Amino acid sequence: MSLVTKLPDELQIKILKELPVQDLLKSTMVCHKWNKLVYDGSLWTTLNVTPFYKTIPTEHILKLVKCSSHFLRTANFRGCIQLTGHSLRVLAENCPNTQVLIIKDCRGLSASSIGYCLQKLNQLTVLDVSGLDTIKMTTLLGLSLAKLQKLNMSWCRNITGPGIISMITTCSNIQYLKLNGCPQLDHITMSSLGSCLPHLSHLSLAACTSLVDTALLSFLKSHSHHKLTHLNLSSCARLTDASLRNLAIYSNTLSHLELAGCVLLTDQGFSFLSPRLRTLVYLDLEDVHQITGATVRSIAKYQPRLESFCLSNCTHILDDSIKYLVLQGICHRLQHIELDNCNITDQVLNTIAIYLEQQQKRKTSTDSNSSFFSFASRRISVEVLDCSSITESGVKDALAKASPMLTIKSFYSFQQENIDLSNHYSNGRHATGRRGHAAGQHQSSANCIIL
Repeated sequence: MSLVTKLPDELQIKILKELPVQDLLKSTMVCHKWNKLVYDGSLWTTLNVTPFYKTIPTEHILKLVKCSSHFLRTANFRGCIQLTGHSLRVLAENCPNTQVLIIKDCRGLSASSIGYCLQKLNQLTVLDVSGLDTIKMTTLLGLSLAKLQKLNMSWCRNITGPGIISMITTCSNIQYLKLNGCPQLDHITMSSLGSCLPHLSHLSLAACTSLVDTALLSFLKSHSHHKLTHLNLSSCARLTDASLRNLAIYSNTLSHLELAGCVLLTDQGFSFLSPRLRTLVYLDLEDVHQITGATVRSIAKYQPRLESFCLSNCTHILDDSIKYLVLQGICHRLQHIELDNCNITDQVLNTIAIYLEQQQKRKTSTDSNSSFFSFASRRISVEVLDCSSITESGVKDALAKASPMLTIKSFYSFQQENIDLSNHYSNGRHATGRRGHAAGQHQSSANCIIL
């Protein structure tokens, strides 16, 4: 240690930069010099209290904020209830160059302190205030966050449409917007989202239960839809097939579409959407109870880029539609299928396994005949939890044919993990016994399986 402390301060600071935050704070106890160096502002371009958000005292937060000063770029206080309004005001006054501010679930903050902070920090590019009921419409008035690109205001239950509009009118560069659980998304609000945010590419409106077809249409019509790639409408239970038709007409660049829990959607809507929107990479239809194999077949025919497909809890999905998806569809990039609680049998797993096995044989043959090119094997992971007709023997047979190209997540895979874990502990106990007990005693220990 004496050798290190004799190094120039600049080198010691470089060494300290390599330490995790917890170790960095512990090093303040090593000596007076390190206590001083640890609070050098250049060490605190990022202030992330997540690893110890429950235990860090308020006074430590204040000290770190003050020492970071103009160096601070990222401040993550997620879930830290020790962050007070006073601390946030000190941050606003001392750290004007902050670009990322995450105060999600910081319940100790008042609306006035949040408003004061946001007025001061005009360099912000990322802001997360999700879960803060203290934020109201008045908190967001008069803000100037022209550089903001990512905004998360999910589950801020006191923010209504006018509050959202007042926020986004001065933040036209937003690309990522999350408003999950927003209680009031009417036509005016949705139209403003579309017209005020021309660069928007990611929009999440999950659990916005007030959202209806006509309001979503207002957004789609007013938005420069050429940029929207990710849309999450999960649990927007009032949306119908009309929204699927509108998405097909007005949004032709979507790659990620989440519709889990949209219980009014039917085969008719997806049959209209799929031929007209052929850019999907990720599609989540969990708990869309009314769809049948017709939807799966439509997706299989028209989605060449699809990589992940979730059909969990869609109880009308049967073997034939999944076989069609894998064998006859054009989804040649499909890597992940979720079929939890679907009415499928071992035949689905066997079909996928045989398909992958044959593909591997063709690849081996191609590689042996070509000295220049080698083609990567396709891999597929399947989730079949809570599928009552999937058996342990079916899972094992499929894996025997196609592993490692095929991975299966099922009740039996969890059971095997438990057995492996039990054997691990049993083997450890056996090794201990061998050092201190007779041979007969180790045998009984080895046969003891911990469940």
